[in-house]
Amino acid sequence: MDMRPEESQQTYLELLQKRLDVQAVLMLPNFPLRDGAFYLIVASQPESDNSIRRIFFQNQWIVEQWISFWQLEKSAAYGLDEKLAHIVAKAEILVDRDGYMRQMRHRLLRLTDSLQKRLICKEYSRLLYFFHEAKEWLQQGSTLDAYHAFVQALHAWARLTVYEMGEYPQPALWSQVKQLDSSVYKLYEELSMNAETLEKRIELLVLAIEFAVTSRMKESVRFLIELMETKEGPWRLQELMNHPAVQAADIEIPSLIEKMVQRSFLQEVVCPGQDEGALEACFILLG
Repeated sequence: MDMRPEESQQTYLELLQKRLDVQAVLMLPNFPLRDGAFYLIVASQPESDNSIRRIFFQNQWIVEQWISFWQLEKSAAYGLDEKLAHIVAKAEILVDRDGYMRQMRHRLLRLTDSLQKRLICKEYSRLLYFFHEAKEWLQQGSTLDAYHAFVQALHAWARLTVYEMGEYPQPALWSQVKQLDSSVYKLYEELSMNAETLEKRIELLVLAIEFAVTSRMKESVRFLIELMETKEGPWRLQELMNHPAVQAADIEIPSLIEKMVQRSFLQEVVCPGQDEGALEACFILLG
């Protein structure tokens, strides 16, 4: 006799609860899998990170995604990706040893001031990177490659907008942005669906992004400015790129530094290089 779904789920959870390495189990409702369910399992073992299994248990399909609490702690410090943020926000907590996951969910979904600045700086740097790439493709006459880079630039702008509003990006990013900033949404809509020629759509987008990167810069680079203020004297480019906080934030440093020099946030100076007799470009904060 086949077990009912709720009975199968109870048996499945009981098996997980017997495992000493399982800290919490969450279930995502309305998971798009016919006759199945999705579970996020938080474990104490780091080798569990991002392990995904699709299993058939008592006539029910189950998708398991395993993650260690070390990865959750890292996400609390450096930010969640869109998919994990959606799961953490929407999933029902079924197993929770010592209330760990309920406390962690609050931490994970709260954008602290320092985390918000880091994520804003990351997406702003990606906006700059893809914008510069798009303009280079245009100069080479590669319109389709430029179009692809502009789409990526707009996605970075969209995530930047969401972070500025104190939220995490959702998987349905453009539906979210439409509610938060219709002007950014309309630019994406114009690029994707406007009846004008592709060249004309791109031409209008260049002006809009150029204005955005200029007007948003002061607030968007606060994370990098505060980092550079921790040291007296000039910074080498490689020194900034190798800084643990920059690497953890995944910031596109070269594009960001170039724009900050152009806007007089930084001054480029000459420093002694690593090799004897060589000179190297370094950067000093202004004002």
